Amino acid sequence: MKYLLVFSLLFSANTIFGVIPHAYVTDQLGGSVRIIDISNDTVQTIFGFDGPRVVKVTTDGTIAYVGSDDNTVRLIDTITNTVLPTVISVNHPVAMALTPDDKYIYIASTNNTVTVIQTSDYTVLSEISGFDNPHDIKITPDGAFVYVSNSSNGTVSVIATADNTIVDTITGFKVPLGITFTVDGQYAYITDRTHNAVYGVNVADNTIANIILGFNLPSYVAVTPDKNYAYVSNTGDNTIGIVRTSDNTIIGSIPIPVPKSLAVTQDGAYLYVGSDFGTVFKVELLDSRILIAIPGFQNPSNITLTTNNAPGDTVNGCQITVSPTAIYNQISWHPAPGTPISYQIYRDVALTDLIESFPSTTLGYEDPNREEGQTYTYYVVASYANGFSSTTGSIAVTPERVCLAP
Repeated sequence: MKYLLVFSLLFSANTIFGVIPHAYVTDQLGGSVRIIDISNDTVQTIFGFDGPRVVKVTTDGTIAYVGSDDNTVRLIDTITNTVLPTVISVNHPVAMALTPDDKYIYIASTNNTVTVIQTSDYTVLSEISGFDNPHDIKITPDGAFVYVSNSSNGTVSVIATADNTIVDTITGFKVPLGITFTVDGQYAYITDRTHNAVYGVNVADNTIANIILGFNLPSYVAVTPDKNYAYVSNTGDNTIGIVRTSDNTIIGSIPIPVPKSLAVTQDGAYLYVGSDFGTVFKVELLDSRILIAIPGFQNPSNITLTTNNAPGDTVNGCQITVSPTAIYNQISWHPAPGTPISYQIYRDVALTDLIESFPSTTLGYEDPNREEGQTYTYYVVASYANGFSSTTGSIAVTPERVCLAP
């Protein structure tokens, strides 16, 4: 007698290729980049980075640039989520921005410089000096100017991309940190940690147009696509401050433990917040409600959002019962993208309970001596010759998901 093989995937939303919004999150202390599928909040993790601090994705959504504490910027192919062989050497990148045409990367470093990389061949086009402990870097939506917050001298430097020179210095801050622009490029919002304020800067003449007070050690700020609201991470009181931009008034707050990095989805529906609590929170902006807390991070230091092609599900599983005392789980997986050299199967999401390792030619495993009526969850990881590894998928095998060999 044969039973129908039933597959059930934890990564169930994307059984075919499709354009799906994703959040790329650097986990600095965890040495990984985590990719959150916004449609269902499942996570794929790429391990092997050395202190990844910042990530930015190209406008066309095909490449993610990851700046790490080992003085490198690495490239992720976002279609396959594999790490490419290209390595860009840059002194300790702390913040990074891409021009709207994806032709240049501006990287702020701890040596008080901004390095300009030409993406056609990844060569250094220019190295600009004159900064003082730069913290954040953003490019105006028209690509004409780059703003750099100097956290040690209370200024924001303005670089003209036409010739990569500093053309203006905005003063009046104490410790400026996070920078963001409205979609139309008319205003920059800049947090000031010491003044407990967010400054609105008129981009046309680089003057401070307004000062919003009432924050508590603000770090970063994100503005909705309709530019009606700004969200500010307050590390001092564990909240996200909500600002109505029409009159620059704080109208509420969202409780989030130790919030720092944050980003609003392109449709303005959700806010993703990286917390030093080791979690990324997803907030529904319609009613400021926390929808989900995604665990497993150590220090989610930077978040960037993109729309790209999501790979399909890759892990299948079912249970075979030969007799009440002879039960085993049958696991299979599709080949991982690129050229993996091996696969590992774990029984826990933390990837500490290793069952076994397999060569890349093996795409299945039978786990014997299972207990009747129990559910078992398996996690498959692909490893590559370049030292990186990536979660391939996971499957929960229950007694209801059965298959029996002849």
